[in-house]
Amino acid sequence: MLERGPWRDTVPMQSTDIVDLAPLPQGRHAFTYGLRSIRASPFKGEMVLKKRGFVEVYLGDGINVISSSNVGGGSHIYAAVLGRPFDPEYWDNRHPQISQENMESYYDEILVLLNARPIFPDDMVPNSIDQTNYNGELSNAGLRNAPIGILLPKKHGQATKVEAGYGVERWECDMRNNSFLGSPSGAKTTLDFSVIWPAMQHGLVVRDLCEVKSIHKLRREDERKMRYEVRYRNHRSGLDERIFAENVILAAGGVNTVRLLMKSRDVEHGLDGMPRLGYRFGTNGGFFGFWKENSEKDLTVGTPLCGPFRTKSSPSKSAQMLRASIQGMDDIPLPSFIKKWLRKNSFIVAIGGDEGNGSMMMRRGRFKIRYSKDDNGVYREIYDEIRAIEASTKTKVYATGAPVTVQPIGGACLGTSNLDGVVDANGEVFDNPGLYITDAAALPEPPGAPPSLSIAAWSAHVADKLLESLQSHASEPRRGI
Repeated sequence: MLERGPWRDTVPMQSTDIVDLAPLPQGRHAFTYGLRSIRASPFKGEMVLKKRGFVEVYLGDGINVISSSNVGGGSHIYAAVLGRPFDPEYWDNRHPQISQENMESYYDEILVLLNARPIFPDDMVPNSIDQTNYNGELSNAGLRNAPIGILLPKKHGQATKVEAGYGVERWECDMRNNSFLGSPSGAKTTLDFSVIWPAMQHGLVVRDLCEVKSIHKLRREDERKMRYEVRYRNHRSGLDERIFAENVILAAGGVNTVRLLMKSRDVEHGLDGMPRLGYRFGTNGGFFGFWKENSEKDLTVGTPLCGPFRTKSSPSKSAQMLRASIQGMDDIPLPSFIKKWLRKNSFIVAIGGDEGNGSMMMRRGRFKIRYSKDDNGVYREIYDEIRAIEASTKTKVYATGAPVTVQPIGGACLGTSNLDGVVDANGEVFDNPGLYITDAAALPEPPGAPPSLSIAAWSAHVADKLLESLQSHASEPRRGI
């Protein structure tokens, strides 16, 4: 496994034998480990500020995308909300070999793996929507209570350290600091200790700080039956290295997967075909704004997200709003009066199924993202909802003109052939046998709900199909025998 980011310094990883852990961007590291790099559509390449930084920013045409860089990927920056797609028939009619029914088992499997469950009133989570609904002006009536991948305390207000298997220790959630900037205690279930570390005990080799630069199909099969050469930069040594593989599983994130495929095909000429690469890009209705609430409560206490909710008379069909608490401030070197002010305010996040009509492209070596919020009805719903929230609660929301999303979807979508998609029902890339995509780039359309669970379900499905293929080939008789 090649991962461009570092292992993060958290309680679970401290209990393993992994060394050289990089800080989360919290406390005094908020400014030094926060931003990794910036990409912008008009420019070629990227501006790297710190190779061990946490967040990468894409400034696109009409959209801004935030992604993270860690062993464990986006699980460090997500809010651990694990919802099924808004459409209960999301996977139907995508491909003859895939249906919602056969994907349901993978959704259930992931929820068990991540020990996820919904929050109930008995959990007494601070700042839940029933406690901060502005005298009933905000409501969660009729909205799903999705499971969350956060270890809630067995006894209210008494977070304890627990054994999570394979020698890993983690703390139950103390409702203080499990934010978008990571979970130092391990209360939020991230993939580094819950999936990757256990896999390492069964033979997985992880090379952190190794950034893949391009993938090349071997035009002649070598004696080892390898089909691909993967070229990467080892950020520890500063050297360019390569590795050969019969099968390559690409999961670099919704944007980076597409960018890497485009660079490999259009710049390095290492891959073939993929005429639909870059199409059907969506944001899952991603919106992010500062919510000036001036609350009497300390809104930083609780889980990373509070919601979903809408105004009590909302006509919205798909858009859902969530409050994001500003956690991790205790040790940040800021004046106390600023911290006090931030505790009274929050961020507001919106999600919802957009049309997935954006695009990504490579032009003269420059990677570009194009998206128009005006062509997507969900953004009209979102902005109408924001105005209704401001009016009913007497608060103010500040946001940039172009939406900010942490949920880029599509660009290498599931299809029935290379005429309408990039990958088949097994996740294998048309025109490039042995190359698989297991992240958000392959999803057929934005799911509306938080996409993490759908991404994980797709990944598990692809893994099973690849294992079946490998086992089938292993049982075939050798030539001449």
